[in-house]
Amino acid sequence: MNVVRFCRENRYAVYLVTGFLVAAGLWAMFVLPSNIYPELNFPRIAILIHAGDLAPEAMLLTVTRPLEEAASTVLGVRRVRSRTIRGAAEISVLFKPDMDMQYALQLVQGRVGEVRGLVPPDTDILVSRLTPSVFPVLSLILNGDVPGTDLRDKAFYVLRPLFSRVPGVGQIEVQSSDTREVSVIVDPQRLLAHHLSLVDIADRLRAVNQVQSVGRLQKDYQQYLVLTTSQFQDIEQVRNAVVAVEGSSVVRLRDIAEVRDGIADHAILVTGNGQPAALLNISRQIGGNILQLAADVKGIAAHLGSAIPETLHLSLVYDLAEFVESSIANVRDAILIGAFLAVLILFVFLREGRTTVIAATSLPLSVIGTFFFLYLAGGTLNLMTLGGLAIAIGLIIDDAVVVIENIYRHLGLGEQPTKAAENGTRELLGPVIGSTATTLVVFLPLGLLSGVVGEFFRALCLTLGISVLLSLIFAVTLIPLLSERFLTGRAHRASAESFIEPVLRGYERMVRWALRKRLLVAGATVVLVALGVFLYTRLGTGFLPEFDEGGFVLDYWTPPGTSLAETDRIVRGFEERIAKTPEVASFSRRTGAEMGMFVTEQNRGDILIKMKPRSQRRRDTEEVMNDLRAQIEQNSPQKGIIVEFVQILQDMIGDLEGSPEPVEVKLFGDNMPVLEQVANDLGPRLEKIPGLVDYKALQKGNPEIVFQVDPARAGRVGLTTDQVSQQVSAGLLGITETSLRQSDRTIDIRVRFPDSLRFNYGLIRQFPIVTPAKAIVPLESLAEVGQVRGASQLSRENQRLMLALTARLENRDLGSVIGDVQQVLRETRLPTGVTYEIGGQYESQQSSFRELLSVLGLAMAAVFTVLVVQFRGFRPAIIILTVAPLSLVGVFAMLELTGTPLNVSSFMGIILMIGLVVKNGIILFEYVQRLLERERLPLIEALVRAGRIRVRPILMTTLATLFGLLPLALGLGSGSEIQKPLALAVIGGLFLSTFITLLVMPVLYTFLEARAS
Repeated sequence: MNVVRFCRENRYAVYLVTGFLVAAGLWAMFVLPSNIYPELNFPRIAILIHAGDLAPEAMLLTVTRPLEEAASTVLGVRRVRSRTIRGAAEISVLFKPDMDMQYALQLVQGRVGEVRGLVPPDTDILVSRLTPSVFPVLSLILNGDVPGTDLRDKAFYVLRPLFSRVPGVGQIEVQSSDTREVSVIVDPQRLLAHHLSLVDIADRLRAVNQVQSVGRLQKDYQQYLVLTTSQFQDIEQVRNAVVAVEGSSVVRLRDIAEVRDGIADHAILVTGNGQPAALLNISRQIGGNILQLAADVKGIAAHLGSAIPETLHLSLVYDLAEFVESSIANVRDAILIGAFLAVLILFVFLREGRTTVIAATSLPLSVIGTFFFLYLAGGTLNLMTLGGLAIAIGLIIDDAVVVIENIYRHLGLGEQPTKAAENGTRELLGPVIGSTATTLVVFLPLGLLSGVVGEFFRALCLTLGISVLLSLIFAVTLIPLLSERFLTGRAHRASAESFIEPVLRGYERMVRWALRKRLLVAGATVVLVALGVFLYTRLGTGFLPEFDEGGFVLDYWTPPGTSLAETDRIVRGFEERIAKTPEVASFSRRTGAEMGMFVTEQNRGDILIKMKPRSQRRRDTEEVMNDLRAQIEQNSPQKGIIVEFVQILQDMIGDLEGSPEPVEVKLFGDNMPVLEQVANDLGPRLEKIPGLVDYKALQKGNPEIVFQVDPARAGRVGLTTDQVSQQVSAGLLGITETSLRQSDRTIDIRVRFPDSLRFNYGLIRQFPIVTPAKAIVPLESLAEVGQVRGASQLSRENQRLMLALTARLENRDLGSVIGDVQQVLRETRLPTGVTYEIGGQYESQQSSFRELLSVLGLAMAAVFTVLVVQFRGFRPAIIILTVAPLSLVGVFAMLELTGTPLNVSSFMGIILMIGLVVKNGIILFEYVQRLLERERLPLIEALVRAGRIRVRPILMTTLATLFGLLPLALGLGSGSEIQKPLALAVIGGLFLSTFITLLVMPVLYTFLEARAS
């Protein structure tokens, strides 16, 4: 069928469909949600457990192990990892990448429910699916010269409901140092004078503070609900509560205790910009539009009016939307600059405005149309989908360039525009479809990629594939119609011929020389292969590219057992250094808590740091992190302080995947002291490895004061061990059994002893215990007291005891550091029963590389199949495909010259390049076949003549692609770093492949033809 003639006869339908695609694409651009990444499906479920104050060994045996065993039997589980500390545990269940995670969540919840009766009854268990929505997209701090409790109340009861109404907002977490409570501070002497215990007081307050429905009563044709109540309305009523009756007199709470507005004992500390603050972390719902959500939240924050007093200040400390907006703008600019450069290349070669404009129309039409199909596929505007369009810019115009150049050539031969459009398109219909098919088929095996890598590059290839397919359709339908409508014989300018003629003559001389010196060319090809092998051995390797997010997290650990107050004092020194850093815009700090769903000790926390815009700072984020790391390590007030620096999104992806650190050595065995000894031996040697920083090993347990209750002595006075523990707990922590209800909130009522008693180690032995007979005995009469070092945290993986040694990287690639780590491990003699594995991001990298190698092989097989179908023979297909492995030399050379490691992004560039480098071979050898079959030219003359005819479209498409990718390869602006290695790999491979196609492939063709003859 004559495609051009069919389109000419139905040109109005072609124009209508084109207009519809443009309108639909423009509409989709404004309704597609924006995000930093595609909606990632992480195959991980977390089980968080809290079980009072059980020791780690007891927690492991009675709580963690039953839940581990239950989770490991769930369908699709590939790894179960746990971390157990005193009173808490965290179990990570990792599934196969293709698992339906909503179904997996239900299965895990079901299995946990089945074993719920095997764990202690007071155990709290939370089963949650880990998704990016667990992490905040906005963090705001509320500061002001007011009490800390007022900060939390305003944040929790005023701001939180306001922000919750914004469409797309998920969880809003409010954290602050101070939480309001009603403190009932009991005088020990007065309490004991009435033979009461704190447990008795708490029980009496709970019994008094009640409202109950006791019946119904009909009166005056109405039915009334009858209630009895003595519910507290204010603190004064709490003070007047009756807690005991002695004869005819009553004992009120005010007689034995001071009741006042108080602050709960600090469990966490929160500051903003170095001052006390309330922190609001706002996460989004799955599928939410980050940019719209952030704009709505900021709009509410800017117009709070009288919602909060003027003395309070709400400021932004983390804004993912700002990074998303900046990154999308940078990729948009890369698309526009790349398109301009590609069109400029066309004009340089054609020297004619109309022809250039007609060819360039495929660019905006294909890009805009892609947004509509992206909407239909349920995609989002993110770094990967827009990156796919930026990469496609040079490819979109290829088909139009080849077609318009051939039409242009036919006009130069004197044909009428209608005839030139028809003949020029028909001649290249097969090659254009075949060359586009080779680009598209390399995407088919990408379905084999799993995890984050698969999600990332499926999104990238979706837009890239759609846009290239649309460009093919426009090239063979709309471009010929526009050519015959707007081009005339005068469009072919002599200046274009005079420009290209020297290139053609030079090429002809070179290809004739190559065909005469075939053995020399073959030898040079062998040397080229050897050079490629050499370059490959020099390349560093990595996982995902690092980029400047405009913010980072400083995680810190003070020595085990450090109190919250002492940790606060130490970390204030960190805050002072951060505040003096000129590139820092704002920061918030948490002690005793951290980002994400994790069990956190009191000596651990994080500082979230927001940088100034890149235009307002001289150093990038990595340089600032390295500088702060050096300052803190050199000026730490004491030994044993550990800090870790990581950018926020990289930390989020690592946490969600279960491999947060680049370097992780996992030691397995049956005896924790033996594993600790191995870790102590390995640690100093690992820390000496160049480029390895933020090293962490086992954290020792906290110091403990242990009261060993003697059941016999307790039994003699009528008490059980549990009853003794309750009274001691009430004395040290206080006891909360009821609350004061107000209009929109409840305030806990905590009954406790004065701080002078409960925080005085010297008086603990004399702690008063009230017996059922109302006698008072000291605690030391019922228990022996001692101090011990608490057990370390216990980690397990797939039900094996494990100790993990982790670290991050500084100014060195992952592959070379891991090589040094492996050398240290090989030189270490491990005790019997101790084994090791290397995990972390290196494990993810190796898994991804294996999958990418499979994809590469399948992509080459798919391209070879297309070539065999195209040329109806094996010899041309083999010759054209040889350009792919030879082009790897260009890839490796470009990566080595730019200092770019071979990571997932550059590997993806290699796969994409396979489909691109053969396009030029198809255009060249299709014409060679035509000259051999139709005009019966000798082989050498056919090769020379075909090369001379096709060198201009080959150079035009290659240069258009190279210059279209140039903005991405330069990596300008936030977020562009993720596509930079891909663009560099394609540019290096495509540049070298052009010379291989034009000079080496004709020589190889003659070798094969001679062998066949």
